[in-house]
Amino acid sequence: MEVNYGNAVADYDLDGDLDVFIVAYNSFDKNNPNTWSRLLNNRGGRFEDVTEDAGFANQHSKANKLDLKLGAAWGDYNNDGYPDLLLAHQNGTQLYKNTGNGTFTDVSVQANITSCKDNCSNTGGLWWDYDNDGDLDLYLQYLDAANRLFTNNNDGTFTEIEGALNLDDGNRTWSCLPIDVNYDGWIDIYVVNDFGLSKFYLSQEGKSFVESTVAYNLTNLGCGMGSDIGDYNNDGYFDIYVTNIAEGKSNPLFMGTPGAPFENKTEVEKVGNGHFGWGTRLFDADNDGDQDIYVVNGDNDLRYKNVFFKNLRSEGSNSFEEWSNESEADGIANGMGAEVFDFDNDGDLDILVSNTNSAPYLYENIVANPNSWLQVNLQGTTVNRDAFGATLSAFSEGKAVHRLNHGAAIMGQSIKPIHFGLGEVKKIDSLIVKWPNSSKEIIYNIDKNQKINIVEGSGMTEGKTFEETENEEENNEENPEPLSEEISLSCIPNPFSFFTEFKINTISQTSLEINIYSISGLQVWNLYRENIPEGEWAERWYGKNQNGYHFPAGLYIYQIKLDNKTWTGKVVLKS
Repeated sequence: MEVNYGNAVADYDLDGDLDVFIVAYNSFDKNNPNTWSRLLNNRGGRFEDVTEDAGFANQHSKANKLDLKLGAAWGDYNNDGYPDLLLAHQNGTQLYKNTGNGTFTDVSVQANITSCKDNCSNTGGLWWDYDNDGDLDLYLQYLDAANRLFTNNNDGTFTEIEGALNLDDGNRTWSCLPIDVNYDGWIDIYVVNDFGLSKFYLSQEGKSFVESTVAYNLTNLGCGMGSDIGDYNNDGYFDIYVTNIAEGKSNPLFMGTPGAPFENKTEVEKVGNGHFGWGTRLFDADNDGDQDIYVVNGDNDLRYKNVFFKNLRSEGSNSFEEWSNESEADGIANGMGAEVFDFDNDGDLDILVSNTNSAPYLYENIVANPNSWLQVNLQGTTVNRDAFGATLSAFSEGKAVHRLNHGAAIMGQSIKPIHFGLGEVKKIDSLIVKWPNSSKEIIYNIDKNQKINIVEGSGMTEGKTFEETENEEENNEENPEPLSEEISLSCIPNPFSFFTEFKINTISQTSLEINIYSISGLQVWNLYRENIPEGEWAERWYGKNQNGYHFPAGLYIYQIKLDNKTWTGKVVLKS
């Protein structure tokens, strides 16, 4: 397949491997293999073409051969656990239902997903739950027509909303991002348009949207194409990166802030020079705990290498550095779509690039480092099954890494595990999941280097908690000798108003560490004693941090470490 545009990944057959759908650009000709969009089944890191067997033998086409194919978006619109697929074309849109047996059925007519009129190009679809009712709605994006909004009726059908609640943007949309910028529990949307006409729309509790681009400082002066959301500086406020194809117009990096308006950090972060940018992804390529940026370039005449910006925060510098040659993901082609995913299940993220003048690039990540990672599959029960709109925060050794689950990209949307690079840590102290309906779940003491499943309301259903092994104890240089005698401890009083006292009784000298965490997973107090004598030892916590700030009443988690042994419990601070 030599001419392709969008791409997207999902585990459509639920076998644990991420499969790929890649869109061929030209109108379908059964006798020309280069015009076939392809479904590639991942067989343990080896891909097999299952296009015909899966039900995609007759693809979108027109007799004049001018009806082009553009985007693919995975989303479980009927919440049955099997990813469905939306295909976006020039003069047409198709919804394929996953039957659960490895095949798909075109249900566009039954679902009431109607195509646009002639001479319009549907670049893609965004699956999102804009009205917070627990199912995925659909926002269709166009180059030469107004964008359209379909609400999910939760019975296998959709209803188009006239005027799209003010989202009927008609400014050549290439990509869009769902993000709750004012933290009110309702998903807003950034619509990335060509010719400097990108718009940000603020949700009015899902009933309408108000254009607020200037108010939130999200003006993009270039010709917007690709976009992505991340948290490159790990401050808990999500950031937006946009690619432009206008030479001389920088790719803006908009930094999220507590006060809601974004700050343009393009120059200071040194990530503006992406040339003729299309697809882009923020991802932690080396699992060091900060997100890097990858930009795909494509143009028929001006040809540039794809660009990789390495985030240097884990190395102690608050900026990025161009690392394209070193990354060896700097191929030259007319690149379009881009996705990052762990195709070989080895714990690091690989890169897939669609090209219009050559076969796709699949870059295997071969970074050799010991950095830790975690991948999280979410399953909604009262919220949409894919849990699009959920935020996750992983806390470990006093640091936090934050992710937003959305899957959206230029001409594509994916369902994939949420990936955390964690640097050199032994475990994840706590993982907070904030579901799209604003409810929270916290899982503690998670082992590193694994893929876990979290089901809304049930916590971690698959995955390992951390346990110190004998080999780890023997290799622990700071505490080489494991305790050989039983230790008694208590936390009294509990609940408490003034202070609670941790009493530890040991028959040998040992080291002691006490950590207190809020229910949201933040470390609020820490104490460390290198050597405490044998016998009874007591330490008090007064409900304050080291600076004297008194925390509000509520539930807190304590973690006590004695050499290589760890105990965790709950303590209640009363008002």
